[in-house]
Amino acid sequence: MNRILSAKSILEVRNIKTQSIFWGFLLLFLTLSLVLTVTVNDFTTQFTNSVAIYIFMAISSYVLIGKNFNYCIHFGLTRGEFMTASILSRVQNVIVMALINIIILVSVNQILTSFSIEHFNIFSWSSIFTDHSLIVTNMWIDFCVGILVSSAAMLSGALYYKWGLVGPISVIVVLILATSLPFIRSNLFDFFERVYSEQALASFGWLLIVSIVLWACTYLLLNRVDLKRE
Repeated sequence: MNRILSAKSILEVRNIKTQSIFWGFLLLFLTLSLVLTVTVNDFTTQFTNSVAIYIFMAISSYVLIGKNFNYCIHFGLTRGEFMTASILSRVQNVIVMALINIIILVSVNQILTSFSIEHFNIFSWSSIFTDHSLIVTNMWIDFCVGILVSSAAMLSGALYYKWGLVGPISVIVVLILATSLPFIRSNLFDFFERVYSEQALASFGWLLIVSIVLWACTYLLLNRVDLKRE
C-alpha cells in the first residue's frame, strides 16, 4: 500500500504545475469576463466552469499513461500498482476540482447578488436540477462526469501507447457509428429526458459503473503492452 501511495504522490507532483496553470487561467478569464460585463453592460455573459474542468481532466488523464507509465514501472511498480495509484490520483483530483468549482460558484453568485449584477451568469447544474441544492447537485454531477471523462481518457491514452493514433481514432469512429444508429440514439434521448423530467440525480451513478468498466479495460490493456524505450 505504501508503494501505491508513493506512486500516487509522484503522479500528483508531476501534475500539480499544470493544475495550477489551469486554475490561474480560469480564474483570470472569469475575473476579466465579470469586469468586462459590469463595465460594458450591453450584453449578457454566460460562463461555464464545469465544461472547462471536464476538458482539463480529459487531457491530463490522456497524457497520464504516456507521461508516467514507463517512469513508474522502471521505478519498481507493478502494472496493477500503477493502475491503482492512477485511479486514486484521478478520483482525488476530480473531488478537489469539484470542491473548488463549488467554492467559485458560491462566491460568484454571492458577488452577483450583493452588487445586483444581472448581465453575468455562471452555469450551475442546479439550474437544471432545481429540486436539489447547488452544492449536492454540482458536487455529484461534476464527480460522476469527471470520473467518466478521466476513465475514458485513460483508456484512450493506453490505446495510443500501444497502437498510436490508430487506437483512439478507431474507438472514436466506433462510438460515432454506434450513436448514429436510430435505436441507440433514441434510447439515449429517452434516458436524458427521463433524468431531467424526474430530476433523477441518482441516475448519474451509472457513469461510475461505466468508468469502472473502462478502467478494467485499461488495466487489461496495460498488462499486454511492452515498455517503450525512452
